[in-house]
Amino acid sequence: MHPTLGPDGPAAWAVKAGKRWARPAATVMLVPGTGVGLTGLLTKDTSGETGLPPELGWAGMIPCPAGVAAVTLLWRRPRLT
Repeated sequence: MHPTLGPDGPAAWAVKAGKRWARPAATVMLVPGTGVGLTGLLTKDTSGETGLPPELGWAGMIPCPAGVAAVTLLWRRPRLT
């Protein structure tokens, strides 16, 4: 489970409400979420093989492209004042 799953609800509310801190907060939440996904995908076992089966590693990466797209769209949107 990604560490940013809990704060996603309040972050979505902040974006809709036009809070100034929503863009940086979404970016900050993207970094550990992507880091956890990459860690699951790339961690090597002591035998030299990946620590997780490749299917599970890739399953951890599934939310990452959607998160990158969401944060990119969020930063491209005109800032509400």
